[in-house]
Amino acid sequence: MQCMKKDGLINRSFPIIAGLNSLAVMFALSIYAYGGLFSRYLADDYCESTLLNSSGNFLAATIAGYQTWFNSYSILFFVQLTDWAGLWGFRFMSAVTLIFWTASLTWLIAEIGKAIQIRLSPSITLWIAGLVIFISLYQTPALYQILYWRTSLIPYTLPLVFFAGIAAYILWYARQPFQRSKAVWSGVICFASVFFASGLGETTSALQVGFLFLAVVVVWLTKSLHRRGDVLAILTISLACAVVSLLIIAFSPGTLNRLGRIMNQSPIYNPIELSMQVIVVTFQFLRDAIITSPLPALIVTLIPFGIMYFQNLNGSASGIPTSGVRIAILLTVLLMFILIGFSFAPSSFVRSFPVARARFAAHFVMTFSLALSGGLLGILASRLRIPLKTSLIRSAIVLLLGLLIVYPLRAGMKIYISTYEYRGFAAAWDERDAYIRKSVSEGAKDLVVVQLDSIGGVGEYKGNERHWINRCAANYYGLDTLRAP
Repeated sequence: MQCMKKDGLINRSFPIIAGLNSLAVMFALSIYAYGGLFSRYLADDYCESTLLNSSGNFLAATIAGYQTWFNSYSILFFVQLTDWAGLWGFRFMSAVTLIFWTASLTWLIAEIGKAIQIRLSPSITLWIAGLVIFISLYQTPALYQILYWRTSLIPYTLPLVFFAGIAAYILWYARQPFQRSKAVWSGVICFASVFFASGLGETTSALQVGFLFLAVVVVWLTKSLHRRGDVLAILTISLACAVVSLLIIAFSPGTLNRLGRIMNQSPIYNPIELSMQVIVVTFQFLRDAIITSPLPALIVTLIPFGIMYFQNLNGSASGIPTSGVRIAILLTVLLMFILIGFSFAPSSFVRSFPVARARFAAHFVMTFSLALSGGLLGILASRLRIPLKTSLIRSAIVLLLGLLIVYPLRAGMKIYISTYEYRGFAAAWDERDAYIRKSVSEGAKDLVVVQLDSIGGVGEYKGNERHWINRCAANYYGLDTLRAP
Protein backbone atom coordinates (compact mmCIF):
# COMPACT_ATOMS: atom_id res chain seq x y z
CA MET A 1 0.00 0.00 0.00
CA GLN A 2 2.81 2.37 0.94
CA CYS A 3 4.59 1.52 -2.33
CA MET A 4 1.47 2.40 -4.32
CA LYS A 5 1.18 5.74 -2.50
CA LYS A 6 4.82 6.45 -3.30
CA ASP A 7 4.31 5.61 -6.98
CA GLY A 8 1.26 7.86 -7.03
CA LEU A 9 3.30 10.72 -5.55
CA ILE A 10 6.03 10.25 -8.18
CA ASN A 11 3.45 10.19 -10.99
CA ARG A 12 1.89 13.40 -9.72
CA SER A 13 5.29 15.06 -9.29
CA PHE A 14 6.49 14.44 -12.84
CA PRO A 15 3.96 16.68 -14.68
CA ILE A 16 4.60 19.40 -12.09
CA ILE A 17 8.33 19.18 -12.73
CA ALA A 18 7.70 19.23 -16.48
CA GLY A 19 5.53 22.32 -16.16
CA LEU A 20 8.07 24.14 -14.00
CA ASN A 21 10.91 23.27 -16.38
CA SER A 22 8.94 24.50 -19.38
CA LEU A 23 8.34 27.78 -17.53
CA ALA A 24 12.05 28.00 -16.72
CA VAL A 25 13.15 27.69 -20.35
CA MET A 26 10.40 30.12 -21.38
CA PHE A 27 11.86 32.54 -18.83
CA ALA A 28 15.27 32.28 -20.50
CA LEU A 29 13.72 32.79 -23.95
CA SER A 30 11.74 35.78 -22.68
CA ILE A 31 15.02 37.42 -21.62
CA TYR A 32 16.36 36.86 -25.12
CA ALA A 33 13.18 38.46 -26.48
CA TYR A 34 13.58 41.37 -24.04
CA GLY A 35 17.02 42.06 -25.47
CA GLY A 36 15.40 42.60 -28.84
CA LEU A 37 13.79 45.79 -27.54
CA PHE A 38 17.22 47.40 -27.97
CA SER A 39 17.78 46.38 -31.60
CA ARG A 40 18.54 49.31 -33.89
CA TYR A 41 19.58 49.96 -37.49
CA LEU A 42 23.16 48.93 -38.17
CA ALA A 43 25.37 48.55 -41.26
CA ASP A 44 23.45 46.66 -43.98
CA ASP A 45 20.12 47.56 -42.36
CA TYR A 46 20.46 51.09 -43.75
CA CYS A 47 21.28 49.74 -47.23
CA GLU A 48 18.32 47.36 -47.31
CA SER A 49 15.82 49.99 -46.19
CA THR A 50 17.25 52.52 -48.64
CA LEU A 51 16.94 50.01 -51.47
CA LEU A 52 13.28 49.46 -50.61
CA ASN A 53 12.55 53.18 -50.32
CA SER A 54 14.26 54.03 -53.60
CA SER A 55 12.72 51.16 -55.58
CA GLY A 56 9.08 51.92 -54.88
CA ASN A 57 7.97 48.37 -54.08
CA PHE A 58 9.23 45.06 -52.78
CA LEU A 59 9.41 43.32 -56.17
CA ALA A 60 11.42 46.09 -57.83
CA ALA A 61 13.78 46.22 -54.84
CA THR A 62 14.27 42.45 -54.96
CA ILE A 63 15.15 42.53 -58.66
CA ALA A 64 17.51 45.46 -58.20
CA GLY A 65 19.22 43.84 -55.22
CA TYR A 66 19.49 40.47 -56.98
CA GLN A 67 21.25 42.07 -59.91
CA THR A 68 23.77 43.99 -57.82
CA TRP A 69 24.61 42.62 -54.36
CA PHE A 70 21.82 40.59 -52.71
CA ASN A 71 21.41 37.00 -53.79
CA SER A 72 18.56 36.16 -51.41
CA TYR A 73 15.26 36.79 -53.11
CA SER A 74 13.01 36.51 -50.03
CA ILE A 75 14.93 38.58 -47.53
CA LEU A 76 13.53 41.98 -48.53
CA PHE A 77 9.99 40.79 -47.81
CA PHE A 78 10.79 40.62 -44.09
CA VAL A 79 12.83 43.81 -44.28
CA GLN A 80 9.70 45.48 -45.62
CA LEU A 81 7.60 44.08 -42.78
CA THR A 82 9.89 45.50 -40.12
CA ASP A 83 10.16 48.84 -41.91
CA TRP A 84 6.38 49.17 -42.08
CA ALA A 85 6.31 48.91 -38.29
CA GLY A 86 9.10 51.49 -37.96
CA LEU A 87 11.44 51.22 -35.00
CA TRP A 88 8.92 48.99 -33.22
CA GLY A 89 9.45 46.49 -35.99
CA PHE A 90 13.07 46.26 -34.91
CA ARG A 91 12.15 46.06 -31.25
CA PHE A 92 9.77 43.13 -31.67
CA MET A 93 11.39 41.15 -34.51
CA SER A 94 13.40 38.98 -32.09
CA ALA A 95 10.39 38.25 -29.88
CA VAL A 96 8.15 37.41 -32.85
CA THR A 97 10.83 35.12 -34.29
CA LEU A 98 11.21 33.30 -30.97
CA ILE A 99 7.45 32.86 -30.59
CA PHE A 100 6.98 31.34 -34.04
CA TRP A 101 10.14 29.27 -33.68
CA THR A 102 8.99 27.82 -30.36
CA ALA A 103 5.56 27.06 -31.78
CA SER A 104 6.87 25.32 -34.91
CA LEU A 105 9.46 23.31 -32.98
CA THR A 106 6.90 22.29 -30.35
CA TRP A 107 4.69 21.03 -33.15
CA LEU A 108 7.61 19.14 -34.70
CA ILE A 109 8.51 17.44 -31.42
CA ALA A 110 4.88 16.46 -30.88
CA GLU A 111 4.80 14.92 -34.36
CA ILE A 112 8.06 13.05 -33.72
CA GLY A 113 6.53 11.68 -30.51
CA LYS A 114 3.54 10.39 -32.46
CA ALA A 115 5.85 8.93 -35.11
CA ILE A 116 7.74 6.88 -32.51
CA GLN A 117 4.46 5.96 -30.82
CA ILE A 118 5.00 7.62 -27.46
CA ARG A 119 2.70 10.03 -25.66
CA LEU A 120 4.15 13.46 -24.91
CA SER A 121 2.17 16.01 -22.94
CA PRO A 122 2.06 19.65 -24.15
CA SER A 123 4.28 20.70 -21.25
CA ILE A 124 6.94 18.17 -22.26
CA THR A 125 6.93 19.15 -25.94
CA LEU A 126 7.13 22.84 -24.97
CA TRP A 127 9.91 22.04 -22.50
CA ILE A 128 12.05 20.21 -25.06
CA ALA A 129 11.40 22.77 -27.82
CA GLY A 130 12.26 25.68 -25.55
CA LEU A 131 15.32 23.85 -24.28
CA VAL A 132 16.66 23.24 -27.81
CA ILE A 133 16.21 26.88 -28.82
CA PHE A 134 17.62 28.19 -25.53
CA ILE A 135 20.72 25.96 -25.70
CA SER A 136 21.27 26.81 -29.38
CA LEU A 137 21.25 30.52 -28.58
CA TYR A 138 23.31 30.03 -25.43
CA GLN A 139 26.10 28.26 -27.33
CA THR A 140 26.51 30.65 -30.25
CA PRO A 141 29.33 33.20 -30.08
CA ALA A 142 27.35 35.50 -32.40
CA LEU A 143 24.19 36.05 -30.35
CA TYR A 144 23.75 39.74 -31.18
CA GLN A 145 24.12 39.15 -34.90
CA ILE A 146 21.77 36.19 -35.24
CA LEU A 147 19.05 37.52 -32.94
CA TYR A 148 19.27 41.32 -32.74
CA TRP A 149 20.74 42.40 -36.08
CA ARG A 150 18.06 42.25 -38.75
CA THR A 151 20.45 41.69 -41.63
CA SER A 152 21.72 38.51 -39.95
CA LEU A 153 18.56 37.34 -38.17
CA ILE A 154 16.57 37.00 -41.39
CA PRO A 155 18.98 34.77 -43.39
CA TYR A 156 20.47 32.74 -40.53
CA THR A 157 17.77 32.35 -37.86
CA LEU A 158 14.39 32.86 -39.50
CA PRO A 159 14.82 29.93 -41.94
CA LEU A 160 15.07 27.56 -38.97
CA VAL A 161 11.50 28.55 -38.08
CA PHE A 162 10.40 27.56 -41.59
CA PHE A 163 12.35 24.28 -41.53
CA ALA A 164 10.80 23.15 -38.25
CA GLY A 165 7.33 24.01 -39.54
CA ILE A 166 7.89 22.24 -42.89
CA ALA A 167 9.18 19.11 -41.17
CA ALA A 168 6.26 19.11 -38.73
CA TYR A 169 3.75 19.57 -41.55
CA ILE A 170 5.23 16.67 -43.55
CA LEU A 171 5.11 14.37 -40.50
CA TRP A 172 1.53 15.45 -39.81
CA TYR A 173 0.52 14.83 -43.42
CA ALA A 174 2.14 11.38 -43.39
CA ARG A 175 -0.16 10.38 -40.50
CA GLN A 176 -3.31 11.31 -42.42
CA PRO A 177 -5.13 8.87 -44.71
CA PHE A 178 -4.42 9.48 -48.37
CA GLN A 179 -6.78 11.82 -50.21
CA ARG A 180 -5.91 13.12 -53.66
CA SER A 181 -7.10 16.67 -53.00
CA LYS A 182 -5.22 16.83 -49.70
CA ALA A 183 -2.08 15.52 -51.41
CA VAL A 184 -2.27 18.23 -54.06
CA TRP A 185 -2.74 21.03 -51.55
CA SER A 186 -0.02 19.66 -49.31
CA GLY A 187 2.34 19.55 -52.27
CA VAL A 188 1.55 23.17 -53.10
CA ILE A 189 2.06 24.27 -49.47
CA CYS A 190 5.40 22.43 -49.19
CA PHE A 191 6.61 23.74 -52.57
CA ALA A 192 5.77 27.36 -51.70
CA SER A 193 7.24 27.11 -48.19
CA VAL A 194 10.46 25.53 -49.45
CA PHE A 195 10.85 28.09 -52.24
CA PHE A 196 10.29 31.01 -49.89
CA ALA A 197 12.57 29.63 -47.14
CA SER A 198 15.33 28.85 -49.65
CA GLY A 199 15.38 32.47 -50.75
CA LEU A 200 16.50 33.73 -47.36
CA GLY A 201 20.19 32.83 -47.67
CA GLU A 202 22.68 30.42 -49.22
CA THR A 203 23.80 28.78 -45.96
CA THR A 204 20.32 27.78 -44.83
CA SER A 205 19.26 27.06 -48.42
CA ALA A 206 22.04 24.47 -48.65
CA LEU A 207 20.91 23.07 -45.29
CA GLN A 208 17.36 22.71 -46.62
CA VAL A 209 18.62 20.84 -49.67
CA GLY A 210 20.40 18.43 -47.34
CA PHE A 211 17.34 18.00 -45.13
CA LEU A 212 15.02 17.24 -48.05
CA PHE A 213 17.57 15.00 -49.77
CA LEU A 214 17.94 12.87 -46.63
CA ALA A 215 14.15 12.82 -46.15
CA VAL A 216 13.69 11.53 -49.70
CA VAL A 217 16.34 8.83 -49.17
CA VAL A 218 14.83 7.68 -45.86
CA VAL A 219 11.25 7.58 -47.18
CA TRP A 220 12.35 5.79 -50.36
CA LEU A 221 14.30 3.14 -48.43
CA THR A 222 11.35 2.52 -46.09
CA LYS A 223 8.55 2.68 -48.69
CA SER A 224 7.74 -1.02 -48.17
CA LEU A 225 6.78 -0.20 -44.56
CA HIS A 226 4.41 2.70 -45.17
CA ARG A 227 3.49 2.45 -48.88
CA ARG A 228 2.98 6.22 -49.17
CA GLY A 229 4.06 7.18 -52.64
CA ASP A 230 2.35 10.56 -52.20
CA VAL A 231 4.71 11.48 -49.34
CA LEU A 232 7.71 10.53 -51.45
CA ALA A 233 6.35 12.55 -54.37
CA ILE A 234 5.83 15.66 -52.21
CA LEU A 235 9.33 15.36 -50.77
CA THR A 236 10.87 14.83 -54.22
CA ILE A 237 9.12 17.88 -55.65
CA SER A 238 10.17 19.92 -52.61
CA LEU A 239 13.77 18.75 -53.04
CA ALA A 240 13.76 19.77 -56.70
CA CYS A 241 12.41 23.16 -55.67
CA ALA A 242 15.14 23.55 -53.03
CA VAL A 243 17.88 22.66 -55.54
CA VAL A 244 16.55 25.13 -58.13
CA SER A 245 16.29 27.82 -55.45
CA LEU A 246 19.89 27.24 -54.38
CA LEU A 247 21.00 27.53 -58.01
CA ILE A 248 19.08 30.80 -58.34
CA ILE A 249 21.08 32.11 -55.39
CA ALA A 250 24.41 30.62 -56.48
CA PHE A 251 24.32 32.04 -60.00
CA SER A 252 22.84 35.42 -59.18
CA PRO A 253 24.74 38.54 -60.32
CA GLY A 254 24.87 39.54 -56.65
CA THR A 255 26.74 36.36 -55.75
CA LEU A 256 29.22 36.82 -58.59
CA ASN A 257 29.81 40.44 -57.58
CA ARG A 258 30.49 39.46 -53.98
CA LEU A 259 32.81 36.61 -54.96
CA GLY A 260 34.73 39.00 -57.15
CA ARG A 261 35.29 41.29 -54.16
CA ILE A 262 36.20 38.75 -51.46
CA MET A 263 37.96 35.91 -53.32
CA ASN A 264 41.75 35.98 -53.65
CA GLN A 265 41.73 32.51 -55.23
CA SER A 266 39.24 30.49 -57.23
CA PRO A 267 36.44 28.58 -55.44
CA ILE A 268 36.54 24.79 -55.08
CA TYR A 269 34.78 23.36 -58.14
CA ASN A 270 36.11 19.81 -57.73
CA PRO A 271 33.29 17.89 -55.92
CA ILE A 272 35.71 15.45 -54.27
CA GLU A 273 37.93 18.24 -52.96
CA LEU A 274 34.87 20.18 -51.81
CA SER A 275 33.47 17.12 -50.00
CA MET A 276 36.77 16.56 -48.19
CA GLN A 277 36.88 20.21 -47.17
CA VAL A 278 33.31 20.00 -45.84
CA ILE A 279 34.11 16.85 -43.83
CA VAL A 280 37.17 18.47 -42.24
CA VAL A 281 35.29 21.66 -41.36
CA THR A 282 32.35 19.72 -39.92
CA PHE A 283 34.62 17.60 -37.73
CA GLN A 284 36.38 20.74 -36.54
CA PHE A 285 33.09 22.46 -35.71
CA LEU A 286 31.70 19.53 -33.72
CA ARG A 287 34.96 19.06 -31.85
CA ASP A 288 35.22 22.75 -30.94
CA ALA A 289 31.52 23.04 -30.03
CA ILE A 290 31.62 20.08 -27.63
CA ILE A 291 34.96 21.05 -26.07
CA THR A 292 34.03 24.72 -25.70
CA SER A 293 30.53 24.15 -24.26
CA PRO A 294 30.32 20.62 -22.81
CA LEU A 295 27.72 21.45 -20.15
CA PRO A 296 24.96 22.73 -22.49
CA ALA A 297 25.51 19.71 -24.75
CA LEU A 298 25.27 17.38 -21.74
CA ILE A 299 22.10 19.01 -20.41
CA VAL A 300 20.26 19.03 -23.75
CA THR A 301 21.02 15.30 -24.00
CA LEU A 302 20.34 14.42 -20.38
CA ILE A 303 16.91 16.02 -20.04
CA PRO A 304 15.24 14.18 -22.99
CA PHE A 305 17.02 11.03 -21.75
CA GLY A 306 15.41 11.40 -18.32
CA ILE A 307 12.00 12.24 -19.77
CA MET A 308 11.91 9.23 -22.08
CA TYR A 309 13.36 6.92 -19.42
CA PHE A 310 10.60 7.97 -17.00
CA GLN A 311 7.90 7.79 -19.67
CA ASN A 312 8.85 4.23 -20.57
CA LEU A 313 9.10 3.08 -16.97
CA ASN A 314 5.73 4.70 -16.40
CA GLY A 315 4.01 2.59 -19.03
CA SER A 316 4.13 4.99 -22.00
CA ALA A 317 6.59 2.79 -23.86
CA SER A 318 7.28 3.30 -27.52
CA GLY A 319 6.13 0.53 -29.83
CA ILE A 320 9.35 0.66 -31.85
CA PRO A 321 11.46 -2.49 -31.34
CA THR A 322 14.83 -2.17 -29.61
CA SER A 323 16.73 -2.81 -32.84
CA GLY A 324 14.80 0.04 -34.46
CA VAL A 325 15.72 2.39 -31.61
CA ARG A 326 19.40 1.51 -32.00
CA ILE A 327 19.25 2.17 -35.74
CA ALA A 328 17.45 5.48 -35.09
CA ILE A 329 20.25 6.60 -32.74
CA LEU A 330 22.94 5.81 -35.30
CA LEU A 331 20.95 7.50 -38.06
CA THR A 332 20.43 10.61 -35.93
CA VAL A 333 24.18 11.02 -35.42
CA LEU A 334 24.96 10.33 -39.07
CA LEU A 335 22.26 12.65 -40.39
CA MET A 336 23.39 15.39 -37.99
CA PHE A 337 26.88 15.25 -39.47
CA ILE A 338 25.59 15.27 -43.04
CA LEU A 339 23.20 18.19 -42.43
CA ILE A 340 25.89 20.30 -40.79
CA GLY A 341 28.12 19.50 -43.75
CA PHE A 342 25.46 20.75 -46.16
CA SER A 343 25.18 24.03 -44.23
CA PHE A 344 28.98 24.48 -44.37
CA ALA A 345 29.22 23.71 -48.10
CA PRO A 346 28.79 27.35 -49.30
CA SER A 347 31.62 28.54 -47.04
CA SER A 348 33.82 25.60 -48.00
CA PHE A 349 33.15 26.37 -51.66
CA VAL A 350 34.85 29.76 -51.23
CA ARG A 351 37.66 28.18 -49.15
CA SER A 352 36.76 29.67 -45.78
CA PHE A 353 35.70 28.45 -42.38
CA PRO A 354 32.11 29.61 -41.74
CA VAL A 355 31.89 32.85 -39.79
CA ALA A 356 30.14 32.69 -36.42
CA ARG A 357 26.70 33.73 -37.68
CA ALA A 358 26.88 31.19 -40.53
CA ARG A 359 27.53 28.45 -37.95
CA PHE A 360 24.33 29.10 -36.02
CA ALA A 361 22.24 26.70 -38.11
CA ALA A 362 24.84 24.04 -37.35
CA HIS A 363 24.53 24.79 -33.62
CA PHE A 364 20.77 24.29 -33.90
CA VAL A 365 21.10 21.04 -35.87
CA MET A 366 23.63 19.71 -33.36
CA THR A 367 21.50 20.70 -30.36
CA PHE A 368 18.31 19.23 -31.80
CA SER A 369 20.14 16.02 -32.73
CA LEU A 370 21.57 15.71 -29.22
CA ALA A 371 18.09 16.12 -27.75
CA LEU A 372 16.66 13.51 -30.11
CA SER A 373 19.54 11.12 -29.41
CA GLY A 374 19.09 11.62 -25.68
CA GLY A 375 15.42 10.74 -25.92
CA LEU A 376 16.13 7.62 -27.97
CA LEU A 377 18.87 6.58 -25.53
CA GLY A 378 16.35 7.01 -22.71
CA ILE A 379 13.95 4.63 -24.45
CA LEU A 380 16.78 2.15 -24.99
CA ALA A 381 18.07 2.38 -21.41
CA SER A 382 14.60 1.89 -19.95
CA ARG A 383 14.50 -1.57 -21.55
CA LEU A 384 17.65 -2.71 -19.74
CA ARG A 385 17.34 -4.79 -16.60
CA ILE A 386 18.83 -2.83 -13.71
CA PRO A 387 19.02 -4.41 -10.23
CA LEU A 388 17.26 -1.48 -8.58
CA LYS A 389 13.65 -0.86 -7.63
CA THR A 390 11.70 0.89 -10.37
CA SER A 391 10.30 3.38 -7.85
CA LEU A 392 13.83 4.32 -6.78
CA ILE A 393 14.93 4.94 -10.37
CA ARG A 394 11.85 7.01 -11.14
CA SER A 395 12.33 9.05 -7.96
CA ALA A 396 15.95 9.75 -8.91
CA ILE A 397 14.90 10.89 -12.39
CA VAL A 398 12.24 13.25 -11.02
CA LEU A 399 14.74 14.67 -8.53
CA LEU A 400 17.39 15.20 -11.22
CA LEU A 401 14.97 16.86 -13.63
CA GLY A 402 13.73 19.04 -10.79
CA LEU A 403 17.26 20.20 -9.96
CA LEU A 404 17.96 21.03 -13.59
CA ILE A 405 15.38 23.82 -13.41
CA VAL A 406 18.20 25.90 -11.96
CA TYR A 407 20.20 25.89 -15.21
CA PRO A 408 17.88 27.96 -17.47
CA LEU A 409 17.00 30.26 -14.55
CA ARG A 410 20.65 30.97 -13.81
CA ALA A 411 21.42 31.36 -17.50
CA GLY A 412 18.48 33.75 -17.85
CA MET A 413 19.98 36.06 -15.26
CA LYS A 414 23.33 36.03 -17.06
CA ILE A 415 21.54 36.82 -20.33
CA TYR A 416 19.74 39.71 -18.64
CA ILE A 417 23.03 41.20 -17.46
CA SER A 418 24.31 41.12 -21.04
CA THR A 419 21.40 43.36 -22.08
CA TYR A 420 22.93 46.27 -20.16
CA GLU A 421 25.30 46.86 -23.07
CA TYR A 422 22.43 46.71 -25.55
CA ARG A 423 20.40 49.22 -23.56
CA GLY A 424 23.29 51.66 -23.41
CA PHE A 425 23.87 51.42 -27.15
CA ALA A 426 20.16 51.83 -27.93
CA ALA A 427 19.90 54.95 -25.75
CA ALA A 428 22.90 56.54 -27.47
CA TRP A 429 21.59 55.51 -30.92
CA ASP A 430 18.15 57.01 -30.20
CA GLU A 431 19.71 60.30 -29.11
CA ARG A 432 21.83 60.49 -32.24
CA ASP A 433 18.92 59.45 -34.46
CA ALA A 434 16.74 62.22 -33.01
CA TYR A 435 19.48 64.78 -33.65
CA ILE A 436 19.92 63.64 -37.26
CA ARG A 437 16.19 63.72 -37.98
CA LYS A 438 15.86 67.18 -36.41
CA SER A 439 18.78 68.47 -38.48
CA VAL A 440 17.32 67.01 -41.68
CA SER A 441 13.97 68.65 -40.96
CA GLU A 442 15.83 71.96 -40.68
CA GLY A 443 17.39 71.49 -44.11
CA ALA A 444 20.78 69.95 -43.30
CA LYS A 445 22.47 68.00 -46.09
CA ASP A 446 25.89 67.26 -44.59
CA LEU A 447 26.22 66.17 -40.99
CA VAL A 448 28.94 65.27 -38.52
CA VAL A 449 27.62 63.30 -35.57
CA VAL A 450 28.98 61.52 -32.53
CA GLN A 451 30.62 58.15 -33.15
CA LEU A 452 29.19 55.07 -31.43
CA ASP A 453 31.15 51.96 -30.56
CA SER A 454 30.34 48.90 -32.63
CA ILE A 455 28.20 46.30 -30.91
CA GLY A 456 28.05 42.56 -31.40
CA GLY A 457 30.77 42.64 -34.04
CA VAL A 458 28.53 44.65 -36.41
CA GLY A 459 30.05 47.62 -38.22
CA GLU A 460 29.09 51.24 -37.49
CA TYR A 461 29.55 54.26 -39.71
CA LYS A 462 32.66 56.23 -38.81
CA GLY A 463 34.57 59.20 -40.17
CA ASN A 464 34.93 58.24 -43.84
CA GLU A 465 31.93 59.66 -45.67
CA ARG A 466 32.72 57.49 -48.71
CA HIS A 467 32.58 54.23 -46.75
CA TRP A 468 29.63 52.07 -47.82
CA ILE A 469 27.97 52.16 -44.37
CA ASN A 470 28.25 55.95 -44.27
CA ARG A 471 26.74 56.24 -47.74
CA CYS A 472 23.86 53.90 -46.89
CA ALA A 473 23.16 55.71 -43.61
CA ALA A 474 23.25 59.10 -45.37
CA ASN A 475 20.81 57.88 -48.03
CA TYR A 476 18.56 56.42 -45.33
CA TYR A 477 18.24 59.81 -43.62
CA GLY A 478 18.11 61.83 -46.85
CA LEU A 479 21.55 63.39 -46.45
CA ASP A 480 24.34 63.96 -48.94
CA THR A 481 27.07 63.00 -46.49
CA LEU A 482 27.18 61.67 -42.95
CA ARG A 483 30.30 61.29 -40.82
CA ALA A 484 31.00 60.17 -37.28
CA PRO A 485 34.72 60.90 -36.68
